[in-house]
This record gives sequence, C-alpha cells and structure tokens, in this order.
Amino acid sequence: MGNRRLLSGKIAYPIFMLAGFLFVFICGAERDLALNGNIIWNPAYTVRLSAGSLFAGGLLGAAVCYVIRLVSRGEFAGIIKTQTHPKPGEGQVMLGSFVLSAMAWFPVYLAYYPGICAYDTPVQLGQIMDGYMIDHHPIAHTLLLKLAINAGQAVWGSVNDGMGLYTFFQMLFLAFGFAYAVGTLRRFRASGICICIVQLCVMFYPFNAYMSVSTTKDTVFTGFFLIMISAFMRLLSERRDTLTVKGTDAVFFIAAVGSILFRNNCRYAIMVLLPFMLITAVAGIKKKKNGRLFIRLLLNVVLSFVVGSISLTVMFNLTDAQQGDRREMLSMPIQQFARCMLYHGGVGVLPEDDGTMDEEAKSLINDFLLDEAYKEYEPGFADPVKRHTNTYVARYRSSEFIGTYLRLLWDYPGDFINAALALDAGYLYPGDESHAHVNEVEGQSGRGYIQTYWSEADLTPRGLTKASKLEGLHELLEAWADGNAYLDIPVLKYIFVPGTFLWLYVLLAGILLINRKYRLLLPVMLVFGYYATLLLGPTVQLRYIFPLMAVLPFIALLSLMKGKNSDD
Repeated sequence: MGNRRLLSGKIAYPIFMLAGFLFVFICGAERDLALNGNIIWNPAYTVRLSAGSLFAGGLLGAAVCYVIRLVSRGEFAGIIKTQTHPKPGEGQVMLGSFVLSAMAWFPVYLAYYPGICAYDTPVQLGQIMDGYMIDHHPIAHTLLLKLAINAGQAVWGSVNDGMGLYTFFQMLFLAFGFAYAVGTLRRFRASGICICIVQLCVMFYPFNAYMSVSTTKDTVFTGFFLIMISAFMRLLSERRDTLTVKGTDAVFFIAAVGSILFRNNCRYAIMVLLPFMLITAVAGIKKKKNGRLFIRLLLNVVLSFVVGSISLTVMFNLTDAQQGDRREMLSMPIQQFARCMLYHGGVGVLPEDDGTMDEEAKSLINDFLLDEAYKEYEPGFADPVKRHTNTYVARYRSSEFIGTYLRLLWDYPGDFINAALALDAGYLYPGDESHAHVNEVEGQSGRGYIQTYWSEADLTPRGLTKASKLEGLHELLEAWADGNAYLDIPVLKYIFVPGTFLWLYVLLAGILLINRKYRLLLPVMLVFGYYATLLLGPTVQLRYIFPLMAVLPFIALLSLMKGKNSDD
C-alpha cells in the first residue's frame, strides 16, 4: 500500500496521541480510585494526572501509530493470509463450525441441565406462571421461555424438561450465529489455518460455553448480533453498486430486527449508527462511488429499526403487558446523586461529608431516592440504591430534576466523575477486578463474574430443579466460575476481563482510519453505540458485554483481511 493510501501523519499522529492520552488518563484515575476509594480533583491532582497522561499516553499513541503506519505500507491486510480458491465451500464451513461448536458445548449443557437459570430467569418464570408480562425484560424472550415450558409440560409433564428444551435450542442458535460469522470468514477467503484457529477459540473460549446454556436474553441477542455484524461486513464489501436487494440484505434485516427484539439497547446503538450511515451515503453519491450500495444499506438499517420498534409495540399490546419501570436508564444519575449525598449532604455516613449541599437539592434527592437509600450506595453497582428510586420525580418533575442535576454537576464535578468511574471501572480499566465481585452475596455460591446462581426459593416452587447429567463436570465448572479463575491466568487474563475490549475496538478503529477504510468503520460505530448504553447501565456484567466479546475477532479479521466478499 503506497503512502498516499494512508491517512496523513499530520492527522493520524494527533488522533492516536489523543487516544493514548485518554487511555492512560482513565486507567490512572481508575487505579487511584480503586486504591483510595475517592479522588479529590483539585488543580494539583488534575494537572499531575493530565501531564503524566499527556506524556506517557502521547508516547504510547505515537508509537502505536508509527507501527501501524509502518506495517500498513507493506499491505497491513496481507498479514491475514487469504486463499484464491479456498476449499471447502462456505456452506460446508458453516455446517462444520455449527456441529463442532454444538458438540464442544453439549457436555456443559448436560452438566448444567436444565440450564443456568440465573440473571432474570426467576422473574421471567414468575411472569409466565402467574400470567402477566412486563416489558422490563424483552417480551419476545419471555414468550420463547413460555413456549418451551408449555411444550415441556404438554409432552413430558415437566417444567424442567421444557426449560431444558429451551436451553438446547438456545445453545444451537448461538452456535449458528458463530457459524455464520465463521462462514463469512470463508467468503472473505480467509486461509484454512485462520478459520481453524478462530473455530477453536469459538469452541473453547470458556465464556462461550457458559453463556450458551445461560437462559438469558443476552445469549439470543449475541446470536443475532453476530449474524447482523457479519451480514453488515458482507454488504459493505460488495463489488456491485446497485439498489437490488438480495439474500444478504434479508439476513441483515432479520438479524437487526431480532437484535432489537431481544435487547432494547440495540435500538440506541442503531440510532448512533444512523448519522454515520447518512454521511456515508451522501459522500458516496457525491463521489459517484458506491452511492447506490450505501443508500441500500441506509434504507435497510432504517427499515430494520422501524420494523423492530413497531414489533416491540405490537407485542406489548398483544400480550397486555405492563410497562416496566424506566429506572434502569437512570442508573448513572442515581449513583451520582447518592455519592453527592454521602460526601456533601450532611447525612453523617462518611467523615469526609462536608454538609455543603443546599437544602433544595437535598429535598429533591430525598424525594427521588426514598428511605435514605443513598446510604446503601455501592460504587460499582447501582441496584441497591436504584431499587428504592421514585422515578415519578424524574418523569413528572423533569425540569426540577434536570436543574438540580446540572447545579450539582457544577458544584461537585469531581464526585460526578468519581461516581461514573466507579460504576464503569470494569468497562474502562483492564486492571479492574471489581467487576468479578459486584454480585457476590455472603454465603451464596454462583455469584461471580460468570453467574450460575440457582435461587431455590424462586425456582423450586415453579417446578425447576437442578438435574445435572454430568455432576463431576458440573462441580469443576462451578469451581472455575465461582472462583473467578480467569483472573489467575497470567497475561491471558486480559482476553477475559471486560476492560480490555473497549480499547481493542478503539485500536481497530484507528487501524481502519489510518488505512482509510472508512466504510468498515460503520460496524465499529454500531459497537460504540452499544458501548454507550453499557456505560450508562447499572453495573458491569458478563452478559452485557458478551456480544462485543463474541463479535470482536470477526469484525477485526473481516476488516483487516485482503480478500473481497463475492457477490450473492
């Protein structure tokens, strides 16, 4: 690749140096917050951290940029070898991947039979048994669980076997999602060695096995997300510039709608993507280069967003569902208000409390956080305070709420920053280990980062009981999960901790930018849109970030490969 094909160094180096600065600054702040419990953002500390980050981060960013530009001059994409006439065919690769993944995870399925019924399963099972729906959990997923449980009761007279049936087909769907992504590698003419390595990772990356049998919406969403991103990459790499719709367009549309139905966050991620899609389409039209293709993609994204949103409304009405509380979206303000009360509200919990908050702000927070719930504040987990939140205040006293929020942000910016850093530490800092402990409850097992907790009180009365078919394997898997054993693996632990992945996506975006692969930045923008929803969420959990873990190797390989997608 000639130098003229690369992004100008005058632009590339400052961008990477800024990214390096942010990386070092955030990691430094997260480290200090974890060590001290609080950061006083006075001028001395801020200048010291900023100066150190500017120096170290600037050097890091410049070095990374130099290496990428150096490698790119020798065809960066050629690092991932491609085949001119690869065999076997795409269909055979997909089938092989599907079968191998299902076989690798099947023992885990037997060990955890009828499934890992943690997370929201007890609540959703209660809705099914008691005959009501709440859209706080995706109605489509609750209906799937209901269908499987009804089938189990009709055929075998067993709720347990019905849940086992659901888990089995969920495992197969996730295997199919990965298979479609592996098949996309074959379509892009990846070498056999590359495909084999990726397939082995799919089979034996431990989180894939655990999540394949966890009866949560996030596993189904991950399958759809894998298919959507893979289809997106296929469409972006087409040679034909036409408005004609073919098979891959339909696959993308179905997967996008499915993603919306099984995780509401996807709608917001698509909303972030849409402006970039529009800019790309306009640029394509002006340059008379792939304009029709980009218009087709834009229309597909818009249509899938509209159909997905309408489908959510239709399901809500058909099932007579109740509207769930929207406090989930207020997780960040909840944490920031609670922290401000503890440090400035004069509530007598912390010796650092200076009691400087005005009475008007305290009055609104007390109306918003009932029963002095701020005293239950946990830095990395919003739920203890959130469950006592009166969302009426945010919804019907919105001007007062927003005004108080902005005033406190102006008065106590450091506490707002600390609350955000503490809540999102797992997503932002590769050295964070708090994400592995936020769900722990004394005396209960299965509360690690990989949640396998079985609530006897909630599940047994509903007809669900543990019925492991491979108890020895079950005990080994439980010990590995409950002990957060991935943290004990030298170096390799960074492919497990969530804080690594955001920065890997930032690196990928930088590589694409330097190589002027602007169109391939679009799927990365979709990922960043999803990340934004996570950073505003209630805590760091494996199930939330798992879709981005699953997609990363595929989006990276497909972006960097030299091969082109063949037309449908």
